[in-house]
Amino acid sequence: MKTKKALFITTLLLAIIGCKNTTTPPSIAVKSCEKTILNYIKFRDNGPIKDYQALFTQDATFNIPKLNVSLSSNKQIADRAAQAMLSNKTIHMITSMHIEPNSINTLSSTAHFILYMIDKKDKQKTTKIFNGRYVDSLLLDNGRCFIQTRKVLIDRMDTLGHIDL
Repeated sequence: MKTKKALFITTLLLAIIGCKNTTTPPSIAVKSCEKTILNYIKFRDNGPIKDYQALFTQDATFNIPKLNVSLSSNKQIADRAAQAMLSNKTIHMITSMHIEPNSINTLSSTAHFILYMIDKKDKQKTTKIFNGRYVDSLLLDNGRCFIQTRKVLIDRMDTLGHIDL
């Protein structure tokens, strides 16, 4: 009888401990990740690049399949953004986002975006408009949320005649 009771208690404790390890992050963690996603567009459009780079884990991946872009560190991601900022003026907008906790320190996110882009050197060129989704894996570390993987899915690309951004 003691063996059955000990087995029952051990099983119950393992179940409780297992459930505790998959507890969803508190709402403050989701808010931290919302801030990270919104800061992405702020720093990507206006810098500073060091703050943009700090949004990603050091080993972050960033992929845009339609444009054959595949980057594998926050340094590569920041270098690409810095180069793009030299030649293009951009306005990113998030139209909606959904963040789903996966475990204690990981979340997944889908954010819909619109991007307006114009060449800084030739403002008479057409404005490019991209609509799509950022599909992210997010990592919580000491209360801060970082982008660990970002896949940019472009759903539509359009051009407009010249407009001032």
